[in-house]
Amino acid sequence: MSSRIEKIQTLVELSEAEESKALETFSTVQSQFHEHLDQLDALRSYVDDYAHQNLDKTLSSIQMLSTQAFVGKLHHAIENESSKTERFKEVVEKAREAWIEKRSRVKALQNLLLKLKQNRQASLDKQEQNFLDDLSSQAFSRKIQKK
Repeated sequence: MSSRIEKIQTLVELSEAEESKALETFSTVQSQFHEHLDQLDALRSYVDDYAHQNLDKTLSSIQMLSTQAFVGKLHHAIENESSKTERFKEVVEKAREAWIEKRSRVKALQNLLLKLKQNRQASLDKQEQNFLDDLSSQAFSRKIQKK
């Protein structure tokens, strides 16, 4: 019984290490996702500011074409960043699911270990009680024989 408990304890420790790595991965990916969101917000804000800045100006046709080309590049950058952000959102979700799965495994193994320890303790308590009952019975028998 003790050997089985030791094996399960080792599994608990290994699964806790895996869960910790999965949590670290999830945190890292989530942080990168938020960085992409911030980058996307910054790009959108820059486009809005740039557009408002050039509304009041009188521009030549060359400046207008140049401005339109630049704004087009900014919109393209926004589309690319949006795509990256969506992909990262999926990666974050997968990392979260992996962490939850590892966490569930840890809890299940911890519960199994707890039950095994409780069963072992119950068995030891029963053995102790039987031993004490035997001692009591033997003492009672000796007492009766002496009389």
